[in-house]
Amino acid sequence: MNVPNTLTIIRIILGFIVPYMMWAGDFNIRVWAAILFAIAAFTDWLDGWYARRYNLITKLGKILDPIADKIIVLGSFVALSDVCFENMYSIWWIVPIFLREVVITIYRLVFLLRKKPIVVAASWSGKAKTVMQMMTLPCAYFYLMFDLYPTHDPVGTSVVMWWLLHLMILASLALTVGSGLRFFMKNWKAVKEVTTYE
Repeated sequence: MNVPNTLTIIRIILGFIVPYMMWAGDFNIRVWAAILFAIAAFTDWLDGWYARRYNLITKLGKILDPIADKIIVLGSFVALSDVCFENMYSIWWIVPIFLREVVITIYRLVFLLRKKPIVVAASWSGKAKTVMQMMTLPCAYFYLMFDLYPTHDPVGTSVVMWWLLHLMILASLALTVGSGLRFFMKNWKAVKEVTTYE
């Protein structure tokens, strides 16, 4: 348990706490949820930088890091969907994103746990997908706050945020599905091997 792995575990814990705070809290609690989400997003960068800077990259870290990312991103997407709030985006926007993230994370873990591990480097499409998701979630959060608490939105910002939110979800969906297809195209030989023999 080095510093990067400790930060990753903190992010996993926040990945369960933040979505619940978004779903069940009042205005003040949701403000804290936004702050904790920002902290979690910062630890995602910090643990990777620290591990590379001080040569603390471990197999445990490679396993935990993508799991932590998926927990907080997918948990927040679901918590902010219309399953929990009216007038938000539909959960059906999130289903393809959810499936892509789970399936590819499982394949990455299988690759790492082989006798001869296969390390799949992050691609530009995967990084672009992650950035767009991380930008979409704050947008969804601010739309939620303006829509639920109209006294904090005297100029009708929620209308603009609604259109912006759906455009960003569409971009997140396109980049997520596209990066998933790219993953299978680039790693089809390894995917076929583990699927056939393991």
